[in-house]
Amino acid sequence: MRKRKSRPMKMRFSPGFLLLSEADYSRVCMFSILALSALLRLSFLTSNPIGFYADEASIGYDAYSILKTGRDQYGEFLPLFARTFGGYDEALHRYLVVPFVAVLGLTEFAVRLPNALIGILTVWVLYILVKVWFNRRVALLSALFLAISPWHIQFSRWSVRAIMLPLFFCLGLYFFLRCQKHPRYIFLSALTFAVCLHTYSSARVFVPLFLIGLIILLWEILWKIRNWTIWACVLFLSIFVPLCMFWISPEGMTRADTLIVRDLGAILRNYVAYFDPRFLFFKGDPNLRHSPLFVGQLHYVECITVLAGILGLRKQKRREDRIVWLWLFLYPIPAALTEPNHAIRSIAGAPLFATLSGYGVYYLANNIARTGNLKTYTILSISILAISCGIFCKRYFRDYPKDSIVWWQYGMKEILSFAERSPHPCLIHGRLYSFMPTYIFVLFYTQFPPSEYQRLPLHLREGLWQTERPLGKYYTVNVAELVIRRGTYLLVIRPDDLKEIIKKGYRWHKAHTVSDPCGNKIFEIIEVTGSEP
Repeated sequence: MRKRKSRPMKMRFSPGFLLLSEADYSRVCMFSILALSALLRLSFLTSNPIGFYADEASIGYDAYSILKTGRDQYGEFLPLFARTFGGYDEALHRYLVVPFVAVLGLTEFAVRLPNALIGILTVWVLYILVKVWFNRRVALLSALFLAISPWHIQFSRWSVRAIMLPLFFCLGLYFFLRCQKHPRYIFLSALTFAVCLHTYSSARVFVPLFLIGLIILLWEILWKIRNWTIWACVLFLSIFVPLCMFWISPEGMTRADTLIVRDLGAILRNYVAYFDPRFLFFKGDPNLRHSPLFVGQLHYVECITVLAGILGLRKQKRREDRIVWLWLFLYPIPAALTEPNHAIRSIAGAPLFATLSGYGVYYLANNIARTGNLKTYTILSISILAISCGIFCKRYFRDYPKDSIVWWQYGMKEILSFAERSPHPCLIHGRLYSFMPTYIFVLFYTQFPPSEYQRLPLHLREGLWQTERPLGKYYTVNVAELVIRRGTYLLVIRPDDLKEIIKKGYRWHKAHTVSDPCGNKIFEIIEVTGSEP
């Protein structure tokens, strides 16, 4: 890898740092960045996001089921793809959760902790990638921007498999850049990119396209080590081809068929939307599980740093820097095939923009150093970043829990905790949440034995419960069709459903009210007694 010809900026260290070498200084900075990354990803992990989404409960219960029986909740033995509510997901993320459930139990913290640790690890991997790609200072700045990235923090704090994509992609690219001096690294690169295909659906499109572009751009490097390259391609294809066979199967296309846009004009409009400043810097993804309200995927200040990074890189002549343009061109494509402004499906862009911002700050510093105002620039940059990070923390840690209550299915833990203490069977309105089933929370919070659940008929395991086949003491019911002939039951309903109970003439009284942190009543738990037939 040729060294950059541009003259590096001169750093002025305080007297205390004069005793440190540049390498030691970098280690101290990197340790501080990782500590900041951990603070932003681990603080209040179980309480923010404020609820626990059904997908998270499903991932946790699958991990618990694999731990106990070697099979997922649907009875599949060590599956590569796990059945979900709307199709099939890559199962790698579930296997990563298994050891945490084994050590910490089936808890919300155990399910979310792997994502937080993956997020922290990705910050370090981006550092070593950019250090090989550019230099140590750009690497530190890039790692800092990823550590405080709203985009990356959001998906490091709840159990969503997409957070693995930036980690394995950056690691694969790191090994690729190392293979010029150490050809054996091409095997690790091929293997890591192949594993990346198991992280998230977007990788199915993004990774193959990126590798094709990488081969075209840097064919000279690969040709010099062509014997190693051939075997690396064989390794990658041996993993890719079987996966591709599943992706194009009816099961693999279940969700894609409902999401993929087939109008070219719509795809192009979607594609452009991922470069819209409103998405990147000001509003972000409108789905509040993907982005806090009034927060872009990046910080406001990155309007300047990203543009500076693009301008600075355009002036360079290194062949390797073309990778940036390839990455920038391809990152929106998987998401554009479905809809605009979807932060999860475009998550491959998070480390890219952190790298552009890091290089942008470095490029500006190099130019300002010539004027002798580097100290002022440094103080101003640190102050702006601190203010920007403070604004994000206020919006995420103080405002976001209140703004996003309805998006996180808040209340199920409290409902089931109360029901577990009651001697009565519990009836749960099947449409307690309009867009996700409730049975998965019963499995998760009661730690329902996986072996017993797997013996149920398949249609029951898909959420179509019948009242004559409960999960323990829990039944799913339709309140409008509810018939209670004898006995006393707990009934979990929305406040609006009380009129149905009154209309049916049952004897009932309120046993518990579930309210959100703002004091709004969201669910009622009532004791209802049926009359003899």
